[in-house]
Amino acid sequence: MKNIIKFLICIVGFAGLVSCETYKVEDPEQTAVGDFDGRWICFAYDKADQTNPVGLYIVEIFNTTFNDSDKFWMSVADCDPVAGGHYYLDALKFKTSCDVNSLTFNASDVEASQPRTCYNIYLEQGYFTLGYRNMVPATGYKVSVTDGKVTKNGIDTDSGYKADAIEFSYKRTNPDNTTVEYVFKGMKNTGWAEDMGAYYDFIDAQGW
Repeated sequence: MKNIIKFLICIVGFAGLVSCETYKVEDPEQTAVGDFDGRWICFAYDKADQTNPVGLYIVEIFNTTFNDSDKFWMSVADCDPVAGGHYYLDALKFKTSCDVNSLTFNASDVEASQPRTCYNIYLEQGYFTLGYRNMVPATGYKVSVTDGKVTKNGIDTDSGYKADAIEFSYKRTNPDNTTVEYVFKGMKNTGWAEDMGAYYDFIDAQGW
C-alpha cells in the first residue's frame, strides 16, 4: 500500500513539474536598421524659422532587400491633401545612408521617385500617390538629407509613455528644378490616439 501511495505521489509530482515547465520565448527579430525602421510623424519647419510648423509629413523607414546595416529606404509623404483631394498624396522614396551605432543618417543628392503607395493619414491605410496616378511626374527627383538623428525615448507623449524622436533637414529638387527645403521634427507613431492630438490639431487648423 505504501509503495502504491509513493508511486502516485511521484506521478502527481512529475505531472506538476511538466505542467509548470516554462519555455523560453525568443525575442522577436528586428532588421539590421531596427532602431530606424517604422512609421514616424513629423512637423515640417522653415529652416529660417523653426518656431511654428508649416507642414505635416509621414516618414516611413524600412530595410533594404539585403537587410544592409548601413543604409535603408525612406519614404516621405506630404499630408497636405489639397492636390489629390484627400486620396492621393505627394510622396518620395529614396535610399539613405545610416550609422546604427550613432543613430544618424544622411543622403546627398540621391535619386528619388514617387512610390506606388504611401501611408494616408486620413484613410489610415496605404493609398496611391500622386505620381502613381500620373498627376505629377513619377521620377526625376533629387533629395538631400542632412543632420539626420534618431533619439531613443526622446519624447514624452500625451499617453504618458516615451517615444523615439527623429529630426533631419530635407531638401527636395523637383524635375522642373524647383526646390523645397524643410527641417523635420517628430516622433515614432505609437499607435495611441492621445499622442496624435497636436498633429490632428494642426490638420484642423489648416482646414484640410
